[in-house]
Amino acid sequence: MVIVGRIQRYIFRENLMSLLLTLVVIVLAIVLVDVVEQMRTIGSRTQISVWTAFTLTLMKAPRLIMETLPFATLVGSIMTFSQLSRRSEIPAVRAAGVSAWRFLGPAMFLAFLLGVLMITVIDPLATRLNSEFEGTRERLLNPNSARPAGAGSGVWLSQGDLAAGSQTATRGSIAEENPDGQAIISARRVVGRAEALEDVTFYYFAPGPGGAEDREFTHRIDAKRAELRSGFWQLQDVVENRVGGGVDRRASLALPTNLRDDTLLQRFASAETIPFWDLPSFIRDGRNAGMDVDSYVLKFHTLLATPVMMVAMTLIGAVVCLRLARSGGLSRLIGAGALAGFVLFFATQVAGGMSAAGATPPEAAAWCPPLFALFAVLTLLAHAEDG
Repeated sequence: MVIVGRIQRYIFRENLMSLLLTLVVIVLAIVLVDVVEQMRTIGSRTQISVWTAFTLTLMKAPRLIMETLPFATLVGSIMTFSQLSRRSEIPAVRAAGVSAWRFLGPAMFLAFLLGVLMITVIDPLATRLNSEFEGTRERLLNPNSARPAGAGSGVWLSQGDLAAGSQTATRGSIAEENPDGQAIISARRVVGRAEALEDVTFYYFAPGPGGAEDREFTHRIDAKRAELRSGFWQLQDVVENRVGGGVDRRASLALPTNLRDDTLLQRFASAETIPFWDLPSFIRDGRNAGMDVDSYVLKFHTLLATPVMMVAMTLIGAVVCLRLARSGGLSRLIGAGALAGFVLFFATQVAGGMSAAGATPPEAAAWCPPLFALFAVLTLLAHAEDG
C-alpha cells in the first residue's frame, strides 16, 4: 500500500506540473493576442497605454481560463502519460501488478477538483471581472459619459402597435398613454441585472393621414429612471415635450405599457452576467414570474457538469497514451487526443444550440455530451484493462 500511495502521489505531481505548464503556455499566448486586440480596437478610438490594454486583458483572464482549462487538462494528461510511457514507468507500474484504475485515480481526482474550482470560484470571479471590463472599456471609449462601471450602451426597445393609436386620454399636461400605442424607447444604460433603465426617452407615434403606415411623431417623454413593473413603467424626474411646444415636468409618472415585467430581464440580463451561486435563486424567481429561464438552466447545469467534462478530458488523454504505449507513434497520440477533445467540444456546442432552439431540454443538453464521453472512455479503459 505504501508503494501504491507513492506512485499515486508521483503521478498526481507529474500531472499537475504538466497541466500548469500547458495552461500557462495557452493563457500567455491568448493574453498576448488579446493585448494586441485591445490596442487595435480601443487604441484606434482613444489613446491607451500598453499597461491599460494589459489591465483590460487581465480582467478577461478568468473567463479565458474557464474556456481553456478543459483543453489544458486534455493536453496535460497526454503530456503526463506519454512521458511516463516513454520513460517505461507505466509498463513498470503495470508489471508490478498495479491496475490502471489505481494509477489513473490521481489524474481523475485532479480533474474533478479543478472542475469544482471552476464552478465555485473561477466562474463568479470571471462574471464580476467581465462586468468591470465592460465598464472600464465604456469609460475609455466615452470619457465624457457619467455612466458608472458596468454600464452598457445604446438600449433600444419598442412597445405597442401603431394601429392602436398613441393615446386615449389626457390628465393635466401629461398624457395617459395607451399601452397598445406605439412607442420607441431609448435608454443610456441598464441598471444592475436589468433592474431599471437610466436616462430614458419614450418617442410616441400616431397614425398619420395615410393610416398606420404613415405614422407621425406626437411627443416624447424623458425620464431619469424607468422601472418596468406589471403593466406600467414607473418613471422618475419626468419631462414631456410635445410637437409645437409645451413642456411639462413631474417628479414621477406611471406610464402604462403592454410589455411584460420580465422583458428587461430577458433582454439584458444574459446568463453570462449571473454567477454560479446566484443562478439557483435566479432560476426559481424567474420561473415563479413566468419567464423563460432555459438559457440560465443551461448555464447552471453546464457548470454542474464541468467536473464530469474535466474527468472525461483527462481520461481521453490517458487512454490514448495507454493504448499507444506499446506501439509508439507520438503524432498518432497527439492527433487522436486532439481529435477526441475537438469532437467533445463540438458536441457540447451543438447540444447548447439545440437547447437554445428549444429542440432539447437544457438539462439534457448540458449533461449528455460529457456523460457520453465519460462512459465511452471508461468502456475503452475497461476493455483495455480487463478485456
